[in-house]
Amino acid sequence: MILAIETSSLVCGASLHAGGKCLAERYLEQPRVHAEKLAVLVRDLLEEEGIRIPELQAVAVSAGPGSFTGLRIGMSFAKGLVYPHRIPLAAVNSMEAFIAGTRENADPEQHPVWVIHSHRDHIYMADPGGVNIYYGKTGDIPVRYPECRQIITNGDIGIPGIASVKRPVLPSAVGNYYLEHLPGTATTDYDSLILEYGMNYKPKEWNTGDGKRAKGSH
Repeated sequence: MILAIETSSLVCGASLHAGGKCLAERYLEQPRVHAEKLAVLVRDLLEEEGIRIPELQAVAVSAGPGSFTGLRIGMSFAKGLVYPHRIPLAAVNSMEAFIAGTRENADPEQHPVWVIHSHRDHIYMADPGGVNIYYGKTGDIPVRYPECRQIITNGDIGIPGIASVKRPVLPSAVGNYYLEHLPGTATTDYDSLILEYGMNYKPKEWNTGDGKRAKGSH
């Protein structure tokens, strides 16, 4: 049994997976509820499915890019959950999970770009490959991706001439991505897991979209 946790965005929640499938999922899509609601959602999910924490084979947690505060809450909670029982923990790239979980909503002929909201008009963006994740502003999308005619996004983003499809980053997408692409990578070396705040996956460092590096936190 695998538990997946998502807190990188407005979504706060968890899902349970077994046999390569998502069995159950609980989440809220509200701002600033992660610290208060995550533990409750996980507890209720486990109780409803009759699962005890020691029975979990692994826990997968969204590791960013995304909300700085949400990511810290999710990782801290996950580590606190697994540590007493030495349950293996995996960090899952939120953008890669988002792309995999919403690929069916994309039209390849429209050269889709995936966008995760950061704060204000700042965003993380990636093409279908998901390898290069850029940090910038909404207006950078048509500059960096001039052929883009479709945006798959978890935020309210509107750009003239580009269709927008809004979808949440779901806990089940995090769990499914772990099972399909990262099985067996969960570890009990919890200190080795890092949060991917931005480009190059270094805390408080990201690519501004113009080829320069910027440092700071949000």
